[in-house]
Amino acid sequence: MIRLKNIIGILLCFLFFYKAKSQTPFISQNFSNTQFFNPANVGFGSYNRFSSFYRSQFSGVGTPYKTIGLNLDFGFLKNEGTEMNNLGFGIQGISDQVLDGILQTNSITLTIADRIFFDDLKTNFLALGIGTTFVTRTIDNASLIFGDQFIAGRLLNTSSLEVLNNNNISKNTFNVGLLYSHNDNLSYMQLGASSYFINRSTGYNSTNDSISVMPINQFSQILGQFNYEHVFGGNKTFMIHANYQNRYENEFIFAGGAIGLPFNETYESTNRLYLGCFYRSKDAVIPYIGLMFNKYKLGITYDIYNNDMTAANLKPQTFEFTLSTYFGKRRNEGLRSIFD
Repeated sequence: MIRLKNIIGILLCFLFFYKAKSQTPFISQNFSNTQFFNPANVGFGSYNRFSSFYRSQFSGVGTPYKTIGLNLDFGFLKNEGTEMNNLGFGIQGISDQVLDGILQTNSITLTIADRIFFDDLKTNFLALGIGTTFVTRTIDNASLIFGDQFIAGRLLNTSSLEVLNNNNISKNTFNVGLLYSHNDNLSYMQLGASSYFINRSTGYNSTNDSISVMPINQFSQILGQFNYEHVFGGNKTFMIHANYQNRYENEFIFAGGAIGLPFNETYESTNRLYLGCFYRSKDAVIPYIGLMFNKYKLGITYDIYNNDMTAANLKPQTFEFTLSTYFGKRRNEGLRSIFD
C-alpha cells in the first residue's frame, strides 16, 4: 500500500506540474470512449468491452480529416474471496487520415491498469493505469500534386519538379493515468487525469549542407475529466461530462449533458435513449443522440462550428459515430451508465 501511494504521488506531480501537449484523438464523444484518453479506465466496466468510433471532420470543405478508432479491453484476476485487486488490460488502435490519406498517422496502444477498493461493497475505487503507444506517420508522395508551373515564360502542365524525401516517421509514447470511480444503484461517477509523454520534432537546424530535425521532449496530457450520471424520476437519468484538454495545437474545455429515457428495461438489458448537447470552448456546439440497447451502445454527434471558419463563410460539416458492444459476465451490481 505504501509503495502504491508513493507511485501515485509521483504521477500526480507529472500530471499537474508539467506543461501538456496532447497525443490523444480529437473527437466529440470522448465521454463514451474514456479508455482512449485514460489508461486507468481499461478493464473496469460492467462487462468486457469492444468499442469503435468514426469521425469525418470538415467534410463541407472537401475531405480533410478522418479518424477511426478501435478498442478492446477486459478485466482479469477477478476478486473472488482473495485479497488480489482486479486488473484490466486494453489495446487501442487509431488512424488519422488527412486529405484522403495523403498524410496518415496510425497508433497502437497497449495498456494495463490496477485498482484498489475503499469499501467492502466495492462501490469506490482508485485505479492506476500505464501504457505504451507506437506511432507511425506516413506521407504518400505520389499523391502530392502542386499544380501547374510557370517557368521561363511557358506554362507547364506536368507535375511540379520538387524532390520529396522519405518523410515516414515512427515514435513511441509513454502514458499514465489515475481514475477515481464510484458506482452504486443510483449513480455513476468518474474523476480522472492522464498524461502522455512523447518526443516531438518541432525545431530545425540548418547548415550549408543539410537540414536536420531536432527532437524536443514534451509532455502530452488530458486534465480534469469528470463523468457523472444519476437516476431521477423513476428510471430516467441525467448525465454531465466535462474535461479540460491542453493539446499541441490548442487548449479548450469540453462540457455538456444529456437526459436518458428508459424503455423495455430488465436487469440484464439496460435500454435508454439519450438526448443532449455539448460545447467545446471557442469552437463548436455539439448536439448528441445516444442509445444503450441490451449490450450495445451507439452515439451520433454533429459539430456546429462558431469559429473563424464560419466567419469566412465556410460550412464545415463534422459527423461522428460510435459503436460499442459488451461481452462476458456482468462484474458489478451498480448502475449501467453511458460512461461504462
